[in-house]
Amino acid sequence: MERTRKILTFGVLSAFVILAIMPFVGLHPISLARQGVNLITGSDTTPSPSVSEHPVLLASLESDDPELVKAAIYALSNQLESDEISIMFPFVTGDYHQEVQKAALYAIGNHDTDEVRTFLMEVALDHDNNELSKAATYALSNALQEGNVDPLLRILENATSTDVRKAALYQIGNVDSPAAVEALVRVINSESEAELTKAAVYALANTNQEAAVPALIRVMSSDAPSDVRKAAVHALGNVDSDTAREALMDLIKNQ
Repeated sequence: MERTRKILTFGVLSAFVILAIMPFVGLHPISLARQGVNLITGSDTTPSPSVSEHPVLLASLESDDPELVKAAIYALSNQLESDEISIMFPFVTGDYHQEVQKAALYAIGNHDTDEVRTFLMEVALDHDNNELSKAATYALSNALQEGNVDPLLRILENATSTDVRKAALYQIGNVDSPAAVEALVRVINSESEAELTKAAVYALANTNQEAAVPALIRVMSSDAPSDVRKAAVHALGNVDSDTAREALMDLIKNQ
């Protein structure tokens, strides 16, 4: 009897270890299980994933500890392929703790698919919770193809919340492309709300591109509110540019 218990214990532990390392070697147990069922049944169809297929996550969702649920969500997201990630959507739209909803958004944003981008865009623009809309904006930036700022521009143009629009500006500043610089310069030249202008200035500096310098110098030398001009000064100090250094020296000398 004791020998049998030891064998069973060893077998269970071994199974957990194998399941834990499978994603790191490119294997996904959920997909493999489905493939095995398809081979046995002769079916080529892959059913949509559901929460009921993940008992660990279900058990965690019954917990009063949001940190435990967040950990379960991140762990599950490592097991999912991109075409399975829609299982996470209800954890954003359902009645869960806000930190759990945000964790689900960030996990979703790690998958680069049209379905993911559409879902995150909807949350960013339509959710009535600013914190979740901001989190969706941050997550969306991770799901974008390199150099693409169009979805972030849509949020900037259509969001009603200043905080969400600022989040979009900061994320545009993290995109390494001429399109990001052009978009931020347009905001600086046309935006009437000082908070958004400041956000665009800081985001523009974050691009660390020479093309950003002329716009920052114009703001620094303009009749914009003092805090906006100071933001441009700080931003110029963060751009590695001879032109930026010369502009700051001229500002000091002319005082």
